[in-house]
Amino acid sequence: MNKIILKHALLNAIQYEGQADVKAVVGKIFGENPDFKKNMKKTMEEVNDMITEVNSWNLKKQKEKLKEMGIEVEKKSKEDKHKLPELPNATLGKVVTAFPPEPSKYPHIGHAKAAYMNYLYAKKYNGKFLLRFEDTNPKLVKKEYYDAIVDGLKWLGIEWDGKIEYITDHIEEYYEATEKLIKENKAYICFCKSEDISKHRREMAECSCRSKPIKENMDDWKKMLSGEIKEGEASVRLKISMKHKNAVMRDPSIMRIIDHPHVRAGNKYKVWPMYDFGTSLMDSWMGVTHRIRSKEFEMRKELQTFIQKTLNLSITEISEIARFNLEGVESSGRKIREMIDTGQLLGWDDPRLTTLMSLKRRGFQPEAIKEFLVATGVSKTESTIEWNKFESFNKKVIEPIANRYFAVFDPICINVTGCPKTTQAKETLHPDHPERGARIIPVNTNKIYVTKEDFEKFQGKKVRLIGLFNVNLNEDAKYLGNEIIQEMPKIQWVSEENIHVEILMDDGSIKKGIVEPEVLRLNIGDIIQFMRFGFVRLDDKKRMKFYFTHK
Repeated sequence: MNKIILKHALLNAIQYEGQADVKAVVGKIFGENPDFKKNMKKTMEEVNDMITEVNSWNLKKQKEKLKEMGIEVEKKSKEDKHKLPELPNATLGKVVTAFPPEPSKYPHIGHAKAAYMNYLYAKKYNGKFLLRFEDTNPKLVKKEYYDAIVDGLKWLGIEWDGKIEYITDHIEEYYEATEKLIKENKAYICFCKSEDISKHRREMAECSCRSKPIKENMDDWKKMLSGEIKEGEASVRLKISMKHKNAVMRDPSIMRIIDHPHVRAGNKYKVWPMYDFGTSLMDSWMGVTHRIRSKEFEMRKELQTFIQKTLNLSITEISEIARFNLEGVESSGRKIREMIDTGQLLGWDDPRLTTLMSLKRRGFQPEAIKEFLVATGVSKTESTIEWNKFESFNKKVIEPIANRYFAVFDPICINVTGCPKTTQAKETLHPDHPERGARIIPVNTNKIYVTKEDFEKFQGKKVRLIGLFNVNLNEDAKYLGNEIIQEMPKIQWVSEENIHVEILMDDGSIKKGIVEPEVLRLNIGDIIQFMRFGFVRLDDKKRMKFYFTHK
């Protein structure tokens, strides 16, 4: 059984950049030999143990082990890998794409995909990629959100052409466009309450506001601008058809009153464009020819094209792609704000989130994120992606650069008797890069600490303290020589001197332990691997606080 489990664990790990998945491996094992289902408990224990071992190896070792078993890994050509489909009606050198975020929250990996896809398409056609802020809700926008989006894109290496645009710099133009629509009897001022508007849309029924004369609508429009009509009392609606098969087209609201100071415009404006009106006009004004965005806006495409045609503006080619969700991650800005306010999350950089700030702080690398985003594709099929698939892309990047160190959690102190006198051990910083040198680990044979989990698992058994010697594991441990025996369990250790650390885990909890003193040489931002534990990033050197990256 072990050989079959090892084979499928290695094949799955190599497929996903060194990180095997339990579910996938189990499915392959049962497919090859259904008899393994007879003793499910034993099978799952062996699978879990094997995957833990395989995932602790680097990709090079995994491939070598598979080769030793006589199995050749199929080599796939990287040519045309994740090739971007052609854009409709695109001309080389004339494509202009854009990323138009609302600065109402910190950017997450979903925003990164929208930005990166538009950026890549601009590069593909030797065109331009633009950045603008759709900052039309003064109650939600904050300067820190503007800054976070700009910083996040820069961190990912996504560069935009020209200056950053803001809808707040074009409000007067929106007023002119609105007035034009009213004067042409293509828009009207509606005083219906929001619940009544929704009811009318469901019933495909027109309200009395729709039939008002142009002059009355113009008078009401001026009252909206002057502040005589208050927030929530009226909105400007586009006159289309209340019987349209697409509910979005049933006289949509295009301008609304929000009487609240704006972080950029202060109290200058009280009437603001709604999403469809705001984004479609800015696309045309900025000369955006193509835009790739989330499928959730698909029903709004017809409306935005209608708005552009009605105002005799250029038409933007919109292509939708599916949203992807990372398993168990909250992405709603409203919910995240609530969870931060109630203390359920530590902040926008909480490790349970996929904000770019959180991923950066945990040690995810820009090149890994971008490769992952391209791999998720541009189809319209929605998917939920398991964390370990995402992590596999990052592991591929950080595994070669992360030096290794020992860390012990829930330490148990052992006293080794009968051993040669020794005051230090030497281990390489990285097994695949001996040129980086070695780290020196102090040894006090009366006080060697091992992790409680290892102690309980191997108590009374022969184990090797990695890089040191072999012992019969007990609180009073006996020295058993220094011969390296392949089958002997290998455990890490720390002696005195040691350094106390705390690690912010991916579930928001804090894990405390002791580690070898060589970590004092690290700098903030360094990513290392605590052996048999996982990758971590040093966040605070004074407190020796790390962020857990992943296994």
